[in-house]
Amino acid sequence: MNVLILTNHLNFGGVSVYAHQLAALLVRKYGAKVFIGSRGGDLETELERDGIKHIRLPLTTKCEVSPKVFVSALRLRGLVRREKIDVIHANTRVTQVLGALVSLLTRRPMVTTCHGYFKRRLGRVLMPCWGRRVIAISDQVWDHLAYDFDVPADRIDLVYNGIDPQRFVPHGAAEIAAQKQAWGVETDKKVIGHIGRLSSVKGQKYMLLAAGILRGRHPEFRWVIVGDGKEEVHLRKLIAEKKIGDIVRLCPSAGNTSLALAAMDVFVMPSLQEGLGISILEAHAQGVPVVASRVGGIPTVIEDGVTGLLVSPGDPPAIAAAVEKLLEDRSLVEAIASRAQKRVAEAFTLDSMTQKTQAVYQSVL
Repeated sequence: MNVLILTNHLNFGGVSVYAHQLAALLVRKYGAKVFIGSRGGDLETELERDGIKHIRLPLTTKCEVSPKVFVSALRLRGLVRREKIDVIHANTRVTQVLGALVSLLTRRPMVTTCHGYFKRRLGRVLMPCWGRRVIAISDQVWDHLAYDFDVPADRIDLVYNGIDPQRFVPHGAAEIAAQKQAWGVETDKKVIGHIGRLSSVKGQKYMLLAAGILRGRHPEFRWVIVGDGKEEVHLRKLIAEKKIGDIVRLCPSAGNTSLALAAMDVFVMPSLQEGLGISILEAHAQGVPVVASRVGGIPTVIEDGVTGLLVSPGDPPAIAAAVEKLLEDRSLVEAIASRAQKRVAEAFTLDSMTQKTQAVYQSVL
């Protein structure tokens, strides 16, 4: 099978990681020939290693009717015909429209994955561009598609995002100490961490406000946010305003996610919206307890008090209380981490996700 996967970029983030890992396993396990079309990014160098061909496209736009989308469609038309692409798989709004154009020009079927939540704008009503089938990454996203956008239920496939648990391995004290030092954190300090794209919808500012709340009682805590994005300027301004620069670190995207997570004592996911949360799955696989917002698909992953702690979105005092609860109760941490690791291995593996996605591809041929 020959597959063309489309996404806006390949910088670190949930959709990019999804596209890369899905493509890699399709190549390795199913012998597929996979192309990823995007404007490029941090993960681009890893594609060649995994046998994936990258097609650079001028997708430096969020406008679905930008001339860049039409230019990209004309370029991909030739690729689809030349490489005998069987399925086009779009993963963002811009690439949904792009994929629909390429599908129209080449008569090749398109499927889409809905990774989160969308506003019901006129463009989506007039040009839904969902493709022949739509993959929902959580039960809540399935409901969003069916009830907010009237996508017929028999066209929606529920396929949970997945990770490879074997990538998340134990790390020695020396490795963890070196990682903390790279962040500018003393090796004996507790780390409350977060990994993700820096964006207002990810709610990182509420984590910083929680840091300010706990500073008086727990000056030994260090708060580390790992990631890149447009929100960095606002986060640094907030750190300065709250005078918490001595206990907070903003660090660039992690090359070794397993090691970064191993250096954290608690992982915080303070999102205001979230389709599912790959970072949560990764933290669970690494054995790190998670405090997360009760939004979107996160409750699909976390059962409150069982596999993590859930808090109301945008609630710094609740984040602070949950973090404090975990760091003061070692037995609770161990129980939650153990159950969460087991849950990921049972329900959220990359192998299962890829198998079900490949079945969706087969269904449209």
